This record gives sequence, C-alpha cells and structure tokens, in this order.
Amino acid sequence: ASCIDWRMQLNNYLQGAGAAHLLNWDIRMSGPHHRPTWHAIVYFRGVQYGSSNGSNQGAVKEEAARQALTALLAARGY
Repeated sequence: ASCIDWRMQLNNYLQGAGAAHLLNWDIRMSGPHHRPTWHAIVYFRGVQYGSSNGSNQGAVKEEAARQALTALLAARGY
C-alpha cells in the first residue's frame, strides 16, 4: 500500500489553486452488504478525472484521487 494520501494531496492542490469548490465525488456501493463493491468517480468542473472500483471504500477513493491529481497535473504540464 502506498503511504501517499492522494485525497489530501488532491485537496491541497485544488485549495492552493482556489478551485477546491469545483471538485465533486460520486461514491456508490453495489452488491451485498457483507461483500460490497465500491465505486468512486472524481469530477472537476463537471468533467470526470478519475474513477475506481473495489472492495475497500478508502482504497477506491485513494485510487480515484490519484488518477484525478495525475490528470490535473498533466493537463498543466507537470
């Protein structure tokens, strides 16, 4: 497991840019309650920047945040 907190990094990056209010999450659960599948999608300005699925809600959010931050940084040339 990675020691980087991607959700915090994404939030810090967007707060620094004055754009944290433009970030939205869509978190859903499917399947049985004893073995759920979590779905996380990250939107920035209404555009999907990251998504992930899995059995651990926290890990799914982290992966979606990692994808979103990587995409946002790439779009800015970093």
